[in-house]
Amino acid sequence: MKNSKKLISSLLALGMVMSLAACGGSGSNAPASKAPEASAPAASAPAASAPAASTPAAPSGGSAEFDGKIHGPFLMTTCGQSTGSVMLHMVAGQIGATSTDDHTLSVDNFSAGDAKTLIVTTGTSGKGMGAAGTDVNDEIDRCTALIQAAKDAGMTIVCAHVEGMSRRTDANDQASIDAIMPLADVIMVVEESDSDGLFSNYAKEHNIPIITAKDALGMSEYMAAE
Repeated sequence: MKNSKKLISSLLALGMVMSLAACGGSGSNAPASKAPEASAPAASAPAASAPAASTPAAPSGGSAEFDGKIHGPFLMTTCGQSTGSVMLHMVAGQIGATSTDDHTLSVDNFSAGDAKTLIVTTGTSGKGMGAAGTDVNDEIDRCTALIQAAKDAGMTIVCAHVEGMSRRTDANDQASIDAIMPLADVIMVVEESDSDGLFSNYAKEHNIPIITAKDALGMSEYMAAE
């Protein structure tokens, strides 16, 4: 309960972190050059009851057998320079997992080390990409090459979408999703992101495990420190 209260406070504070980043500052876990949108939604506070989540589908193979959770240590990045990876990085920290969130992570600076899972969040931020001097095509090229390197290193690949429908509004958002989802061993989404069944239908059709929680905070139930 204490950890949940700390996590709620941390996630509510995300808006302040993003506002500072937009003004030129950055949190200790986000690159200084990656200024996320000040208006990007933070994870909502959890309901009083335990977060709802779907029963994961049967594993489709991948680098490790899926046991219902994704396991740290984690490497995280964003395909589109939005704040989804920041949110999941904070969740990982609250469960005591080792996590590195790097919005510039690429094959050029990739090192798996002891990390077991690479999480790539999808959905794009126009302001974030502008500040980083990149675009959706560059982001897709960077992340798909990174994913291949992580696969070669034996890591589990997670495609995540945790910012809801605000990151499913245009062609750039969809391009980000379409590029990363087919490469994933596990799909992780919040309920709002899958309100039209986009992710769950894809997971069922391609026999990919999917984790669905009410909000980013609920993902802590499906993340293990080791």
